[in-house]
Amino acid sequence: MQRFSELAPRLGEASYDVAIYRRAGEAILAGKVPYRDFFIEYPPGSLPVFVPPALFSSSREGYASLFASEMALFLVAALLLTACAARSLGHPWPLFPAAVFAAGAILLYPVAVTRYDAVVALTLAATIALASSQVFGRNSAAGAAASVAAWASLGFGAAAKIVPALATLPLALLVGRGERALAAVARSAARGFAVFFGVVVAFVLPALLFGGGDFLKSFSYHADRGLQLESLGSSVLLKLGYVERVFLEFGAYDVQGRGVDLLSSMSLPVTGVLLVLTAAVAYREHREDRFGPEQLPRFAAAFVLAFLIGSKVLSPQYVIWLLPLVPLSAGGVWGLGISAVFLAVCWMTTQIFPFHYLEISAGRPPGTDILLGRNFLLLVLWGLMLSLPSGSPAKEPAEGTVPDRGSPA
Repeated sequence: MQRFSELAPRLGEASYDVAIYRRAGEAILAGKVPYRDFFIEYPPGSLPVFVPPALFSSSREGYASLFASEMALFLVAALLLTACAARSLGHPWPLFPAAVFAAGAILLYPVAVTRYDAVVALTLAATIALASSQVFGRNSAAGAAASVAAWASLGFGAAAKIVPALATLPLALLVGRGERALAAVARSAARGFAVFFGVVVAFVLPALLFGGGDFLKSFSYHADRGLQLESLGSSVLLKLGYVERVFLEFGAYDVQGRGVDLLSSMSLPVTGVLLVLTAAVAYREHREDRFGPEQLPRFAAAFVLAFLIGSKVLSPQYVIWLLPLVPLSAGGVWGLGISAVFLAVCWMTTQIFPFHYLEISAGRPPGTDILLGRNFLLLVLWGLMLSLPSGSPAKEPAEGTVPDRGSPA
């Protein structure tokens, strides 16, 4: 919060994103129906987060301060859950993942509490903490409750920002541990997926019924976006000198120039290929009976990184999604190395925005070099997630942390 108070107004209370959050929160309190009475680009699960700061504030500055406090609380909760997960997973240094989380959040201070992506970090941290608990997957009331809560957490996260849906596959592989065929894994995880989709539908259905076509426009809004300045494709084109123009569109800066249309059109298939490769490695670990609770944060991080690398939009706040995942992905020397790379990504992300953003927009070094370097490190992190030795963290999970073979959820 001290870092937030030191931000320039354009990055804090006067930022474009905070203004959207405030307008949405105030409109809902005034009785307006989201999507129908006012357009908002975010999924319906995000809306409950925007209302409390509007309820207790009457100015732009007051809303921004309360919203930052709300996000800070979410990050603290995610931090505590990360520490609990590290302990349950038998991490050799239980406090180390939490320390990396805290350091990463501090390094990302310009966006850490001025964007609502802390919600994603919290839902992912909750899922991992629940899935690594000793009761998860057991045929007991406590085990069933932990399973339902883990899937529901991902459902709420997906309703808020879609991305947590990427963690459903590794969670399903964990639940279906011991099953060889994908169909058997699906049957084992069917109850969990029912919970996940039930939560998503609980948010989406009212938005669709009351918002109708205007709700669907929130999806086409993102589909129509161009190649964002900070994306991997853009960073390569900037380095090659192919970018001819940078312009504001859809609330972000996109690029135009040689190769832009091609890379923009290739974003979806490339992302699909990266996700399929990640799924193949995860399934290989599962087939070889090496998919324990310690693999959940590893492959959740791998799926998120695959999405970031392939996407035509890569905003700085997206790195927040990785805070509870990467630090838990490995222990020992591997954990030290991966955490060092991740913290470098966090530091470079803040160097990109806001410190070198004007340089990058103008296609000048060192901003363009930092951007390309950060995106290269994201690619390295993804490769590391896929190539980690099986069994990381070094210690085996505590007895009872692995779900019963073939248990439904």
